[in-house]
Amino acid sequence: MGSTLTKTSRLFAEWALLLVAAVGLIIIAQQNDWTERLDQQILDFSMQSMAKEPHPSIVIVEIDEKSLADLGSWPWSRDIHARLIRNLSDSRPNAIGLDVLYIEPSNAEDDAQLGDAIRDAGNVILAHSLADYPGQSGALFPIEPIRSGAAGLGHVGIELNSDGTARSFELTASQGDDRYPHFIKSLLELSAPESGLDLPPSAIVPYMPTGKIRTQPAADIVANNHSADVFEGKTVLVGATALGLGDQYAIPGYAGGLMSGVEMQANLLSAILNDQLVLPASVVWTLALQLLAILVLFIVFWRSSPKFSLIIATGLIAGLLILTFATVRFGNVWVATGPAILAIILAYPLWAWRRLATVSRFLETEANTLRSATDDPARREGEGFDVVARQVSRVKMLSGEVRRNLQLVQDVINATPDAMLVFDAAGSVSMVNHAATNLFGATCVEENCTFAELVANSGAHYDEARQEIEFEDQRCYLLAKASIDPTVGSEVLVMRDITAMKADERQRRETLEFLSHDMRSPQVAIIGLTGNSGDTLEKEERLSRIESQARRTLKLTDDFVQIARVSTEGINLEEVEINSVLFETADRAFPLAHRKGISIETRESEEPMFVKLDPAAMARTLDNLVGNAIKFSDEGTKVVLSVDVSNTNQIVIGVRDSGPGLPPERVEDPFARFGAKSNGAGPSAGLGLAYVKQVVDKHGGSIAIETAPGEGTEFKIAIPYS
Repeated sequence: MGSTLTKTSRLFAEWALLLVAAVGLIIIAQQNDWTERLDQQILDFSMQSMAKEPHPSIVIVEIDEKSLADLGSWPWSRDIHARLIRNLSDSRPNAIGLDVLYIEPSNAEDDAQLGDAIRDAGNVILAHSLADYPGQSGALFPIEPIRSGAAGLGHVGIELNSDGTARSFELTASQGDDRYPHFIKSLLELSAPESGLDLPPSAIVPYMPTGKIRTQPAADIVANNHSADVFEGKTVLVGATALGLGDQYAIPGYAGGLMSGVEMQANLLSAILNDQLVLPASVVWTLALQLLAILVLFIVFWRSSPKFSLIIATGLIAGLLILTFATVRFGNVWVATGPAILAIILAYPLWAWRRLATVSRFLETEANTLRSATDDPARREGEGFDVVARQVSRVKMLSGEVRRNLQLVQDVINATPDAMLVFDAAGSVSMVNHAATNLFGATCVEENCTFAELVANSGAHYDEARQEIEFEDQRCYLLAKASIDPTVGSEVLVMRDITAMKADERQRRETLEFLSHDMRSPQVAIIGLTGNSGDTLEKEERLSRIESQARRTLKLTDDFVQIARVSTEGINLEEVEINSVLFETADRAFPLAHRKGISIETRESEEPMFVKLDPAAMARTLDNLVGNAIKFSDEGTKVVLSVDVSNTNQIVIGVRDSGPGLPPERVEDPFARFGAKSNGAGPSAGLGLAYVKQVVDKHGGSIAIETAPGEGTEFKIAIPYS
């Protein structure tokens, strides 16, 4: 039981460790943007076709290849810019956004003309850049007199992700304590003040395909070759679209992959007016959602089958993808779930590998436990492509042999002369054989009787300590119990007829009681008299010796009785988990060891190991060996209890001390009943090792001794598995 708990604890520790690793992976991946590319691809997929049509109030005046051909190469003189602004203003637009940087002076007269044109228009927003490099930081505003005539200013910085793609805009830029509104935000405050309220510091823009927004060549405006109603009441953005002017940026592939800066600004403006800006979810909520997903997965890992775990893992990944898509499309919120998807993808194969290793070990153990009736080596090895397939084939073949023998086993059970009863988890009879029916009647199953009710109804006497039941006609049965399924508490009870054996036992017991009484009674009386001794030193010494001899006689009697019982009665073999035997021995020896300052160390097997032995006899055997080890060890040392299961035929239990080693006279014949003994550590009856040898022999085992003067002694008991 202890080893089973240890195995379960180890499996739980592995599960918990993998869970902690998955949680750590999610946190670290989120902090370090390990899955940024994946999240961006999911975001792009979610946002495609989201922005279908531009807002009708937006018009782009583009400095395109036609305009460069008509008006000359860039940069144009600023009197051309002035004519452009005046002609646009005459068309009565709602606002003009001039996405051109005027950070260096040109001809003073031309600069003045442009400034006057902007001032006269009264609705022009100018663009400025933000410098952030050594020696220069902050805003690079347009020069005077151009700047003074503008209705507002805004930065036109572009945020690029790690893949070089622009997906989001910084609507309010910060440099130190300074705050700079975005170009489009300033334009909105002029053209549509209600739309510019409560804009977030940063937002993601769903792009439309290139060319969706209405455009007019700048050359046509300068030449006044345009219709005024195209711009009346509209928000006009002026900027470069020609490829050679270097104002092109990478955008998501769903929108074309490349777009001019002014068209990107127009997409931002359209997204705001159409209420299509996408905001990233908070870090805390994103992390909480991902941790919840991985926790659900690991709960399923612990409680469900591999197939169901795979379904749930796949479902969680699909659910996270659907969640990202749904929140973007219907809630305008982006939840980056890439770290959780990565953790799930890595966690499932790791846990599946752990389960596969466990299954493989189980199959190998089961195959080695079952004994095949065939002598064909090929069948014993199994068939299949890999190790697990061969193990499955081998277990399948062996279990088939077991199934073919089930009917035979059932027939044998019914034919056996021993009464057999099977009890369910509630303690009621669920099945009996013919012999049990003859003892208790056929109604014991029909009435779901418990064992106590069976005993009461039959008028028998049940000795729980000896596990014996005696009927009124003096028939006596020995009871043996075994768990069928420890998880539910079902048991099988076998009753062996020992009526004849009990008669012999009574005769032996009378003989042993006679010897025990004659040898014990006077010694007990002597021990009682020691309390009435005089106060002189001579009397104290005399009484001490009397007590010592009396205790030695008692020990001799007890050991002799135990040896006689083993010799005459033999042993009762039961299947016992050997690690639990070691732990119980250590627990019983702890008080004596503690008084001497000696520690007891147990070295158990890693896996539970069962062997058939007499628990009581083996317990006394180990108690004798451990008691001797403690008796002859110095304070501060340790006694080691170990078990070795490396041999496939037998199990070896070891008891090692740090004492002086066996004396030479004892080494010659250590198991003699009345051989040489040592009183160095107190009275010794001399029968302890004889009892040990007797018990080991009854188990069909052997015992070896390793001892050396000053180096301690180790006893190794080898017991066959069956």
